[in-house]
Amino acid sequence: MPELPDVEVFRRTVAHSSLHRPITGVDARDPQVLDGISARRLTEELIGVELAATLRRGKQLYVRCDSGAALAMHFGMTAYVDPGATADPTPEHTRLTLFLDDRRLAFVDQRRFGRVGLVDDPDRNIEERGLGPDALDLGATDLQAILDGSRGSLVATLMDQSSIAGIGNIYSDEILFQARLDPRAGARDLTDAHARLDPQAPARGLTDAESGRLHRQLRRVLERAIEAHAQPDRMPRGWLIHAREDGAPCPRGNGTVRRYSASGRHAYWCPDCQR
Repeated sequence: MPELPDVEVFRRTVAHSSLHRPITGVDARDPQVLDGISARRLTEELIGVELAATLRRGKQLYVRCDSGAALAMHFGMTAYVDPGATADPTPEHTRLTLFLDDRRLAFVDQRRFGRVGLVDDPDRNIEERGLGPDALDLGATDLQAILDGSRGSLVATLMDQSSIAGIGNIYSDEILFQARLDPRAGARDLTDAHARLDPQAPARGLTDAESGRLHRQLRRVLERAIEAHAQPDRMPRGWLIHAREDGAPCPRGNGTVRRYSASGRHAYWCPDCQR
């Protein structure tokens, strides 16, 4: 599922390939992905305008138009953007295509959980969606304040989009693995590697040193993942992302990776590394 690094790669892709070109055509072939707007109105609003700038908040991407409106893109589970020449073949599972003079920008989504809408004001839309600060914009004191005010477990706090926007279960696992912190901090039962997290237990118990380490690794993991274009095979060999399977050897050689339930999804950790 696309998280902050993936969407930042998508943002840069749009910024480098599709800005400052007039939109000459819109092919909204699958209205299911349209969010709050019809294919006809989207076409009417976009024909003749230019994509002017990009903005990302967490997993949400906005592409501002010179008309004042902005495309709002959420990538669900499998969506991505694919730029190319107009003459290039359209990728399989393309749901929406913008034609930009001699270029095209395709919104591709196999599972059809992604959404594309048109909003008047990205900042207001961010507020309406209840998104917290972007994970990459957090200072150490900002993160500490979020932890201090949390009533959930450590991993649940990292994945709460209203507290910190952009982190899902893949990168929360990686950040906590690199920071050597127990993701179940705040869970009712800390003895069971498969324990279900208690959403009411607080994650406020980190020391200043642990909180600082968490902040450093949060930035490091997200930035390195962006540098790797969010492709796991380009990420460091010692990362947990290569061993996200119950019973897999720890990438550090310290024990065995275990699975647990976090916010209704499966997540992974190494009990020997993360204490």
